[in-house]
Amino acid sequence: MEHRKLAVQTYNAAWALLETSRSAAGDRDLLALAMTSRYHWGFAGGAREAAVADWMVSRCCAAVGAGELAVSYADAALERADEAFPAWLVASLHEGRARAAAAVGDAAGRDRHVTVAQQELAREPDAEDRAVIEEQLADLLASRP
Repeated sequence: MEHRKLAVQTYNAAWALLETSRSAAGDRDLLALAMTSRYHWGFAGGAREAAVADWMVSRCCAAVGAGELAVSYADAALERADEAFPAWLVASLHEGRARAAAAVGDAAGRDRHVTVAQQELAREPDAEDRAVIEEQLADLLASRP
């Protein structure tokens, strides 16, 4: 079995579905894809891939209204971060935690993690990597009540 190939395919499929308008069945498919990707990264990846997989599960959980589960996976993603992670990735993990906080109505937690994400982005030398996370933060902040 090609775990890496399946991890990438299901991650990309989850991302594509995340960006659509979904029915309840689509929400279930979204979660299944994110969890499947996470499962396969467990065999094919290291700490970075595991953190990104947990981030994706959290992001999908937040999108379908499973806020507590989103928080759990976002926390797991952050727990995997270490000094070897690039600044953009740490920023992304904090963006995910901010989104999870928003999903449970924790405005202070959302704002705290947005601030940390912005601080991490200030350390990121690659403009393209910064831009991707800045776009995600802008999306999150645009949906702020």
